[in-house]
Amino acid sequence: MFVAGERLNQANFALRRVFGHYCTLLANRNVALLLGAGVVSEIGDWFNIVALISLSYSFGDGALSVGGMFAARMVTRLLCQGPAGSFVDRHASRMLLFTSQLAMALIASSFALLVMAPELWLLYALVILLEATNCIVSPAFMVELKAEAPVEQRAAANGILTASMSTAQVVGPLLGALVLAPFGAAAVFALNGVTFLAIALTVTQLEGGLRPSRKFVDDQEESSPPLDVEPDAGATGYAWLLRRQDLSLYLLACVCIALLIRATITLFVVRAVALGLGESGVGFFYAAVAVGSIAGSVVAGARAQHLAPLYAVAVAMALCAIALTLFGSSGAVAVAFSALVIAGFATDFYEVVGLTYFQNAIPDALYARFLSVFFLALSAGGLVGALGGPALERMLGVGTSLLVLAVPSVVLALVLGSVSRYWRGVGRVRGT
Repeated sequence: MFVAGERLNQANFALRRVFGHYCTLLANRNVALLLGAGVVSEIGDWFNIVALISLSYSFGDGALSVGGMFAARMVTRLLCQGPAGSFVDRHASRMLLFTSQLAMALIASSFALLVMAPELWLLYALVILLEATNCIVSPAFMVELKAEAPVEQRAAANGILTASMSTAQVVGPLLGALVLAPFGAAAVFALNGVTFLAIALTVTQLEGGLRPSRKFVDDQEESSPPLDVEPDAGATGYAWLLRRQDLSLYLLACVCIALLIRATITLFVVRAVALGLGESGVGFFYAAVAVGSIAGSVVAGARAQHLAPLYAVAVAMALCAIALTLFGSSGAVAVAFSALVIAGFATDFYEVVGLTYFQNAIPDALYARFLSVFFLALSAGGLVGALGGPALERMLGVGTSLLVLAVPSVVLALVLGSVSRYWRGVGRVRGT
């Protein structure tokens, strides 16, 4: 009885500590405003997806046009994210964040033109324009958040932001559907434009306005390390980043994990039918992932510093791969749902811990480019997984396909976990 009471007290203390940690973060007005804007932005990104799918389907050749719309977004990101990262590193400022959000508001509202001119080419053109602008918005926002969040609170900020992404994937499409049904696509696009306008106005409310006098400290204990090479060295700084062994190995592992995750998602409907849940089971699968993802974000963000961050990242990646393999092979509904919760937890955990580690290790002058290569890794892996998952499933079945795709993730996670001990022992790996 005494032991149970002691454990309960420890659990209560841990919860209070986590709650206090996040309260301290949100007491910072600028950080709270940025995170609030980030949450609205994530919901806005998913808000109009229902209308885009509906219009793509009706304007073109059914599902093929919907696939073309998603492909246009993916290809645009792959082509534009690299140059966008370099641009943001050179011009990072609140003014850039403000103007890019205004551009997003204008483009998002322009989708209402599709109601008057229902042309598939116009839809694709606007999708490409919106995605290209978003390639600037995403790193510009993260650069500003890093500048405002104290080092000891960056993990918590990343945890809240990552949790909002998982929540937005559930809430955003639902809200879009609720507006689309009674009011039509024009109302959805107009409201989406309003969300971006609200974010732009929020940026103007940050302390110091749009042109604050900001100085980055060079002390590694207080900010990111100074550059030991010029920002434009190599391939506009990307070569410097990719010479970092920790970053290169982390990105390779991210590509493999993203590939596995996207392949699993494309096979959700197959697993739902096989488990007797019908096609509606896909929605329950997404909900299970979201529950785990939110929990993983909160837990990862609760600690300012993890003792061996890349080792923890490697363990989470391996756990995610194993859980998804179990999801693909299990014949029990409870096991399948549990595996998805674990996979969601591990995915957001590794992203928050990894992002926080590199926030404190990558120089400020190259941070947007780091974010760009991270986004590109996730996009490239997702694209290959979306195409390769269904193709492999036709030959090997779901369980074997996910097992085959999980092997590279586990191997790279083991390598990352092993060599991270060496990096921890000799200190940070520099760009040489």
